[in-house]
Amino acid sequence: MNENLLNIVKRFHKARILVIGDIMVDHFVYGTVDRISPEAPVPVVQVESEKLMPGGAANVVNNVSKLGAKVYVAGVVGNDYNGNILKRMVDKETVNSEGILTLDNFQTIIKTRVIAHNQQIVRFDKENNGKFSGGVYKALISGIKKIADDIDAVIISDYGKGLIEKKFFSTVVNFLREKGKFISLDPKVENFKFYKNISILTPNINEAFGGSGIKIKDEKTLIKASKMIFKKVKSDYLLITRGESGMSLFYPDNKFEHLKARAKDVYDVTGAGDTVISTLTVAKSVGAGIFEACYIANAAASIAVSQLGTYAVGVEELMKVLSEQ
Repeated sequence: MNENLLNIVKRFHKARILVIGDIMVDHFVYGTVDRISPEAPVPVVQVESEKLMPGGAANVVNNVSKLGAKVYVAGVVGNDYNGNILKRMVDKETVNSEGILTLDNFQTIIKTRVIAHNQQIVRFDKENNGKFSGGVYKALISGIKKIADDIDAVIISDYGKGLIEKKFFSTVVNFLREKGKFISLDPKVENFKFYKNISILTPNINEAFGGSGIKIKDEKTLIKASKMIFKKVKSDYLLITRGESGMSLFYPDNKFEHLKARAKDVYDVTGAGDTVISTLTVAKSVGAGIFEACYIANAAASIAVSQLGTYAVGVEELMKVLSEQ
């Protein structure tokens, strides 16, 4: 099996992926703590370094690009400093960012995480969740239709920031499914009610609980939750990522397969879901079977969680992990 998996990864550069979703900036502030503030019972962080990274759906773009695939993006940013920063971060040879709309009345989303001694102390977000105008959606759909024949697969990265709403979702998904595209979806619990007609849904364990209403405690409740999600979403496949318990792939005919977690050291799970959906979609678009795609994604996740902060996995390190099995 290893040789087959390695051959799939070697074809990653042939993939053409469209990413649709809430794009944002991840801001990391790193420092140390050695005292408590005299003003309030809070730690004082001595800042040592800062880092800006593509976040949300932009992190998916970064992941797909790092895997060697060509990426197209559909999303929105504000006409502001962070929007310009974000566009520069995704401006790569392998990324087509023409589908990013710049809006005057929108504030680019930025999440700031303060980290000291490998622990996240606090996070604060700048965002303006809300509905976008019909004109914005019309422009996004027009851009998607223009490139539809150039892409192999689609990732919808829903962070619940307002871009992915019912009418837009159904219009885009129905159009792309008619075109025969593989569509993977990283969900937000509050939007489970309108997710329909997709290829694979990739909730984590908490999202699976929120979407099914079933507390997952063991294999029995996991299977029960999967059946409830299938009833709601009607996807071709369901992949539930379960942290240290690995991930579970479910088929509509009640079949399922578990993949054990592979990471020896887990430092940070931030962005691990983005790594999973990016890798499995790229693998599927170059001919992998669904289980093979998830197996490769599981290997990629083991690399991502062993790094601090969001981390995009490269082809060479992925092949190294796969060849060591």
